[in-house]
Amino acid sequence: MDASQQQELLQAMFEPEDIEWRVQRAGFFGDKPWVMAVPYITARAVQERFDDVFGAFGWEPAFRDIVSEGRIIGCQCGITVHTEARSITKWDASENTNNTNIDAIKSGRSTSMKRAAVQWGVGRYLYQMDTTFAECRQALSFRDKVMGNIHVVKSKGKPDMYIDWRTPNLPHWAIPRRNFSVYFDDIRAATDMDQLSMALSEAIKAIKASQDMEAKAELQILRAEKIEELESKDSERQEQKTRELMAKSLDLSALLRNIPTKGALFNAFEKGVLQLTNQGKKDGISSVGAIETLRETYKSLKHRMDEGNSHDQ
Repeated sequence: MDASQQQELLQAMFEPEDIEWRVQRAGFFGDKPWVMAVPYITARAVQERFDDVFGAFGWEPAFRDIVSEGRIIGCQCGITVHTEARSITKWDASENTNNTNIDAIKSGRSTSMKRAAVQWGVGRYLYQMDTTFAECRQALSFRDKVMGNIHVVKSKGKPDMYIDWRTPNLPHWAIPRRNFSVYFDDIRAATDMDQLSMALSEAIKAIKASQDMEAKAELQILRAEKIEELESKDSERQEQKTRELMAKSLDLSALLRNIPTKGALFNAFEKGVLQLTNQGKKDGISSVGAIETLRETYKSLKHRMDEGNSHDQ
């Protein structure tokens, strides 16, 4: 297995059962609880991934406690990969949530190993995920667990409050698959640039997470074709809307010819300019040409009225 194949396997997506969710932030808005959860790969999944790619004896983790004022406050982990040419180590670290709790120290080591794995590309695609708010309810106690998880909200001088929350589902793009037709179909079905942008965003996330180079190449071709198609349609639409706006300008010009006084003529002209401007903004086209046509009619009619008044005098 060459280096590029190893990198592709390292960065491959995980099955949902290899993903765990943790509370990043939580609280109460009034009497309504909220939980913001983030996904992580499990330590077991990290170990299995490195075993699969490099073999049980082809890699090893090393841990260093982070000590401050005589207390272990965190942990550094370095994952070393051994190759025929050399050995490479990548490091990351995590703090312990409770400096006196053995379980917290073990959790710090586990988290630091998972973060070091991300340095190698393992599970890095999860950082593409948007903020996820979990379904939740206020619980009466730590044992009042209906949705599967309990989070304790502590406030100084107030009793603890409990939130029962449900583990979120992974987004569609973050689930391993080799068939990207659903994303390509959404791209083909897009009728404007906004829809295309949304469809491309989901496709890019899924393909980037899967590290499928063939799908990436196909996406680039499809993207270019769809943009060309939409730009062509948009150009035709703008031309049609421009013709319609010019026709409206001619209709307004005809109305101006029936106005007998200069004051009424000016008011009608100003009203017509406003109508053309608003229509142009609504259709996303320039109204300059249509307004100029109306202005020329207004100037011609005003000039005739001025000449008529001059002759009368």
